[in-house]
Amino acid sequence: MRTILIIISIVACILGYGYWHSITHASFHVQIDFKNDTKGTQDTIPKTEVEFLDSEGRVLAQGISDDQYNFVHLIHPEVGDCHEVERAATYSASGKTAWQECFEHMSTWIAQWANKVRQVNLKTDRCTWRNIPVTVSESNSEWFLWWVPLPHVGGMPYTYYSVYITVEENDCEN
Repeated sequence: MRTILIIISIVACILGYGYWHSITHASFHVQIDFKNDTKGTQDTIPKTEVEFLDSEGRVLAQGISDDQYNFVHLIHPEVGDCHEVERAATYSASGKTAWQECFEHMSTWIAQWANKVRQVNLKTDRCTWRNIPVTVSESNSEWFLWWVPLPHVGGMPYTYYSVYITVEENDCEN
C-alpha cells in the first residue's frame, strides 16, 4: 500500500509541475491582415505597431510586425524583442543560452497579461486604428504530456494564445 501511495504521489507531482509550468509560461501568436475593398484583397503591411489593451483601454503590451512574415514580435518591457537574440542562437552556444534566457522572460511575461487582451490599437506609417475589439484564443491541452520522452510529444508545456486581426484600409484614422 505504501508503494502505491508513493507512486501516486510521484505521478501527482509530475503532473502538477506540468500544469503549473503551463499556466505560468505562454506564447502568443498575432496575425494582422489588411483588407483592401478596392482591390478585394488582403495584404500585409510590415512595421505595424501594435498595442494590446484590456477592457478598460489600459496598455498591457506592445509589439511590432515583421518585415517579411506578417508575424508580430512582442516587446518585453525589460528584455525587449527576442527576435535578434533568436537569430544569433543558431551560430553559437552563448547565443543559444541568451535565446533561452530571453524566451524564459518573454514566456513568463506573456502568461501574466495575454488572457486579459480585449482590444488592440494598430499604427502604420499611413493609418491608425484604435480600440479594435479582439477575441484571444487560448489552448492549454498538452500539459499532462510534458514528461513523455518522444520528439513529437512532450517537452515543457505552455499555454498558447493567438489572435487574428483583420482591418479595412478605409476604416483607418489618417
